Amino acid sequence: MSLADVHILVPLKRFGVAKSRLSSALPAEGRAELMHELLNRVLAAIAEAGFERVTIVTGERIGGVDVWDDRGLPWNDALAAAIDEVVVEEVVAIVSADLPLLRASEVLALVEATPARGIAIARALDGGTNAVSMRPPTLVRTQFGVPKSASVHAALGVPFVVVDLPGLAFDVDTPADLQRLRGG
Repeated sequence: MSLADVHILVPLKRFGVAKSRLSSALPAEGRAELMHELLNRVLAAIAEAGFERVTIVTGERIGGVDVWDDRGLPWNDALAAAIDEVVVEEVVAIVSADLPLLRASEVLALVEATPARGIAIARALDGGTNAVSMRPPTLVRTQFGVPKSASVHAALGVPFVVVDLPGLAFDVDTPADLQRLRGG
């Protein structure tokens, strides 16, 4: 499989409502700035890995990148619609926008781990899911946001591989995550 066979989607909540669980640690403006920074880090890792087809799934207007308007749909519904409408490649990888330690090699490892027909699941430290890669792209509906979603993804009845890598596992959701990110 070549990188041209992969389309990466990056789901992104509107900046004004992103990272609401950090409201005790950061005001709304600070949370929006943090989300911008995290998104830029993720996009840089994806670009460094060499992927050309990248689409941000969001209701935000963002210049300089391909954006698919999420139409205010719930997260997983928006991803399903985006897959149906813009993904023509053999593999789709969905990579969360809040992975500050993500490295290009980890994005490549996730995609390379994708079964011939199945799903590669990047498990978050809390048992959730921070990324998936699947072939074919419409194989299953994602379950992001569901508690312990890595296990839920693994139980969807298709071949799966769990990818546990530090940059794919650490996301910034809580004040403790933010403190860890800032070295505290």
